[in-house]
Amino acid sequence: MVRGVNRSARQSVRLVQALLPLLLTGAAHAAAFSVGGEIRNPTATRALGSGDLRVLMTNLGGGWLLGMGPLTGTRFNVVVPGTFQPPVQPLDVCPGVKVTPAGARTYTAETLLVFNPAMNAVATLVQADAPTDPTERGQWIYSDRTVTLSGRCAGLNTYYALTLRPGWTGVTTESRDGRFEIRNARRNLPYWVQPVLSTAARQTFPTLFSGQRSAFNR
Repeated sequence: MVRGVNRSARQSVRLVQALLPLLLTGAAHAAAFSVGGEIRNPTATRALGSGDLRVLMTNLGGGWLLGMGPLTGTRFNVVVPGTFQPPVQPLDVCPGVKVTPAGARTYTAETLLVFNPAMNAVATLVQADAPTDPTERGQWIYSDRTVTLSGRCAGLNTYYALTLRPGWTGVTTESRDGRFEIRNARRNLPYWVQPVLSTAARQTFPTLFSGQRSAFNR
């Protein structure tokens, strides 16, 4: 453990250590959702320091830990417990986009992180067709029902051709020549580790690492 880690940080380490066996022993039941892949630039993880690395699926804006799994070599598999019900909100899209049927409630897992508990360091992991200046980026959206979004945002070059199914759906945003298209994922884009986001992860994201908003406590 890094010198100077305070009591809350030690508690966060214990939380990660306690949750990991659930994933490795299959305690997350068959209805669990998982996201797996291979990191294309694994040498970038060296900046996080030595020790076992975890990949976290989060809603960073809300401080939610949605899923977690170990990084083994270049590969990872993040598991979201099947018992977790995301805190969905009414679907909000720009004028001009048709939503059928109305009334859907959704939730976005917008950020993957690579975390080193021992070094308290974290980096963003992006799913994209290139590590910098990508034209395609992926994320995951949870919906409480099947809903279709189609059409163009009024006054913008943003187009929807997207169908969300109950549960989690892979979504791709493609940007080319000033046009943005949001659609269902058609292929499994590669994953890229970005520069270190913080070497004081628990202090920078206290809600995320407190365990207060965790899919594993539901």
